[in-house]
Amino acid sequence: MLHLISIIGVCSGIGIAIYIFFDLKRRPQSMKIMNVVWVLTALWGSFLALWAYSKIGRRTSMKNNEKMNMPDMDMPMENEHPHWQSVCLSALHCGAGCTLADIIGEVFTKYVPVSIAGSWLAGNWILDFVLALIIGVYFQFYAIREMQKISIANAFIRALKADFFSLLSWQIGMYGWMAMVCFVLFHTAPLPKDTWAFWFMMQIAMLFGFLCAYPMNALLIKLGVKKRM
Repeated sequence: MLHLISIIGVCSGIGIAIYIFFDLKRRPQSMKIMNVVWVLTALWGSFLALWAYSKIGRRTSMKNNEKMNMPDMDMPMENEHPHWQSVCLSALHCGAGCTLADIIGEVFTKYVPVSIAGSWLAGNWILDFVLALIIGVYFQFYAIREMQKISIANAFIRALKADFFSLLSWQIGMYGWMAMVCFVLFHTAPLPKDTWAFWFMMQIAMLFGFLCAYPMNALLIKLGVKKRM
């Protein structure tokens, strides 16, 4: 049963990611990096991501001919979304970096295991965190440079400040679930990384990451560390 559910979960995520990818070709986001964010979100969010994209993303995207007639709308407006939607977008923006990092990290350590202090799991997770921080900071940097014309150095510092705590909260939720998977649910027979069940567990882990990152992003926006999207 788990095998079948895992196949459905992973394949639906991939299918919805493909659908969103092609839909964005016709209706690109005003903030370019969000085109990548929505596709990566769909990989783990599946039908929840489709609902969020329809509710928050697709509604506010514009066709190319509309953008040509409205050059002043090339940059996203800060107050375009209600507060809860802005927080959601901010959390998903962070989570996209984590998603890409985890895909790269898990595939890499499948063939090149990384051990820290004698623990393959610790090596795996630390590598994932470092990759997520690098990719997440780049995503934040890209978004900041789109929204504000500031120096590269200033944008990088702001991106690091904005992404670190958001990323940390996401990883806490994600690692918390994966620790449950490794040490409780499948402690007698660890899931190989090339199985449907492993990647389905990763999808669930991303959902827990989002649930932990949402309140942190709300706080960061309230404190002015992150801008509303």
